[in-house]
Amino acid sequence: MLAVLSKMAKGISVCYSEVFPNANDDYFHFVYIGKIYVVADSYCMNPDCTCQEAVLNFVQAFPKEGKKADSFMVRYKLNGRGYKIHDHGKFTRREIKAIVMHFTADNTTLELLNERFKLMKEKVNEILS
Repeated sequence: MLAVLSKMAKGISVCYSEVFPNANDDYFHFVYIGKIYVVADSYCMNPDCTCQEAVLNFVQAFPKEGKKADSFMVRYKLNGRGYKIHDHGKFTRREIKAIVMHFTADNTTLELLNERFKLMKEKVNEILS
Protein backbone atom coordinates (compact mmCIF):
# COMPACT_ATOMS: atom_id res chain seq x y z
CA MET A 1 0.00 0.00 0.00
CA LEU A 2 3.05 2.28 0.38
CA ALA A 3 3.45 2.40 -3.41
CA VAL A 4 -0.16 3.52 -3.74
CA LEU A 5 0.32 6.26 -1.12
CA SER A 6 3.50 7.41 -2.84
CA LYS A 7 1.71 7.66 -6.20
CA MET A 8 -1.20 9.52 -4.57
CA ALA A 9 1.22 12.04 -3.06
CA LYS A 10 2.86 12.57 -6.46
CA GLY A 11 -0.47 12.91 -8.29
CA ILE A 12 0.18 9.79 -10.39
CA SER A 13 -2.75 7.62 -11.40
CA VAL A 14 -2.88 4.23 -9.69
CA CYS A 15 -3.57 0.96 -11.48
CA TYR A 16 -6.72 -0.85 -10.36
CA SER A 17 -4.74 -4.09 -10.03
CA GLU A 18 -2.38 -2.47 -7.48
CA VAL A 19 -5.27 -1.71 -5.15
CA PHE A 20 -7.47 -4.74 -5.88
CA PRO A 21 -5.16 -7.58 -6.97
CA ASN A 22 -7.17 -10.51 -8.29
CA ALA A 23 -5.95 -12.90 -10.94
CA ASN A 24 -9.44 -13.16 -12.47
CA ASP A 25 -9.98 -9.50 -13.31
CA ASP A 26 -6.76 -7.55 -12.78
CA TYR A 27 -6.68 -6.47 -16.41
CA PHE A 28 -8.99 -6.37 -19.40
CA HIS A 29 -8.08 -8.45 -22.44
CA PHE A 30 -9.56 -8.77 -25.90
CA VAL A 31 -8.71 -9.78 -29.45
CA TYR A 32 -8.69 -7.27 -32.28
CA ILE A 33 -7.72 -8.26 -35.84
CA GLY A 34 -6.07 -11.42 -34.60
CA LYS A 35 -3.93 -9.63 -31.99
CA ILE A 36 -4.39 -10.04 -28.25
CA TYR A 37 -4.41 -6.88 -26.15
CA VAL A 38 -4.16 -6.46 -22.39
CA VAL A 39 -5.51 -3.22 -20.93
CA ALA A 40 -4.40 -1.87 -17.56
CA ASP A 41 -6.76 0.73 -16.14
CA SER A 42 -5.51 3.42 -13.76
CA TYR A 43 -7.36 6.15 -11.92
CA CYS A 44 -6.67 9.44 -10.18
CA MET A 45 -6.58 8.88 -6.44
CA ASN A 46 -6.95 12.55 -5.46
CA PRO A 47 -10.16 12.58 -3.40
CA ASP A 48 -10.84 16.20 -4.39
CA CYS A 49 -10.38 15.64 -8.12
CA THR A 50 -13.47 15.49 -10.33
CA CYS A 51 -11.69 14.31 -13.50
CA GLN A 52 -13.97 11.29 -14.17
CA GLU A 53 -11.35 9.64 -16.38
CA ALA A 54 -9.46 6.38 -16.61
CA VAL A 55 -5.92 6.08 -17.91
CA LEU A 56 -5.93 3.03 -20.18
CA ASN A 57 -2.66 1.39 -21.17
CA PHE A 58 -3.16 -0.93 -24.14
CA VAL A 59 -0.42 -3.53 -24.61
CA GLN A 60 -0.24 -6.00 -27.48
CA ALA A 61 0.20 -9.17 -25.44
CA PHE A 62 2.05 -11.43 -27.87
CA PRO A 63 4.42 -9.40 -30.01
CA LYS A 64 6.18 -10.85 -33.02
CA GLU A 65 9.37 -12.73 -32.35
CA GLY A 66 12.32 -10.48 -31.62
CA LYS A 67 10.24 -7.34 -31.23
CA LYS A 68 9.31 -5.42 -28.11
CA ALA A 69 5.59 -5.39 -27.20
CA ASP A 70 3.73 -2.47 -28.75
CA SER A 71 1.61 -0.29 -26.49
CA PHE A 72 -0.22 3.02 -26.29
CA MET A 73 -1.92 5.00 -23.53
CA VAL A 74 -5.07 7.15 -23.49
CA ARG A 75 -7.05 9.15 -20.93
CA TYR A 76 -10.61 7.90 -21.47
CA LYS A 77 -13.60 9.97 -20.34
CA LEU A 78 -15.89 7.84 -18.19
CA ASN A 79 -18.99 9.43 -19.71
CA GLY A 80 -18.00 7.70 -22.97
CA ARG A 81 -17.37 10.95 -24.81
CA GLY A 82 -13.84 10.53 -26.01
CA TYR A 83 -10.24 10.18 -25.03
CA LYS A 84 -6.89 11.92 -25.29
CA ILE A 85 -3.79 10.08 -26.50
CA HIS A 86 -0.90 10.33 -24.04
CA ASP A 87 1.53 7.94 -25.70
CA HIS A 88 0.95 6.45 -29.12
CA GLY A 89 3.94 4.11 -29.21
CA LYS A 90 4.20 2.68 -32.72
CA PHE A 91 0.46 3.02 -33.35
CA THR A 92 -1.10 5.59 -35.68
CA ARG A 93 -4.01 7.75 -34.53
CA ARG A 94 -6.27 5.75 -36.86
CA GLU A 95 -5.17 2.43 -35.31
CA ILE A 96 -5.65 3.79 -31.79
CA LYS A 97 -9.14 5.03 -32.66
CA ALA A 98 -10.12 1.65 -34.09
CA ILE A 99 -8.72 -0.30 -31.12
CA VAL A 100 -10.32 1.99 -28.51
CA MET A 101 -13.66 1.88 -30.35
CA HIS A 102 -13.49 -1.93 -30.45
CA PHE A 103 -12.60 -2.11 -26.75
CA THR A 104 -15.46 0.21 -25.72
CA ALA A 105 -18.07 -0.96 -28.26
CA ASP A 106 -19.89 -2.92 -25.57
CA ASN A 107 -21.51 -0.68 -22.93
CA THR A 108 -20.59 -3.19 -20.23
CA THR A 109 -16.93 -2.11 -20.56
CA LEU A 110 -17.85 1.51 -19.83
CA GLU A 111 -20.03 0.39 -16.92
CA LEU A 112 -17.18 -1.70 -15.52
CA LEU A 113 -14.69 1.18 -15.87
CA ASN A 114 -17.10 3.42 -13.97
CA GLU A 115 -17.57 0.79 -11.27
CA ARG A 116 -13.83 0.40 -10.89
CA PHE A 117 -13.44 4.20 -10.72
CA LYS A 118 -16.03 4.29 -7.93
CA LEU A 119 -14.25 1.50 -6.02
CA MET A 120 -10.93 3.34 -6.33
CA LYS A 121 -12.45 6.57 -4.98
CA GLU A 122 -14.02 4.65 -2.09
CA LYS A 123 -10.66 3.03 -1.33
CA VAL A 124 -8.82 6.36 -1.26
CA ASN A 125 -11.40 7.74 1.17
CA GLU A 126 -10.94 4.62 3.32
CA ILE A 127 -7.15 5.05 3.25
CA LEU A 128 -7.37 8.69 4.22
CA SER A 129 -9.90 8.14 7.01
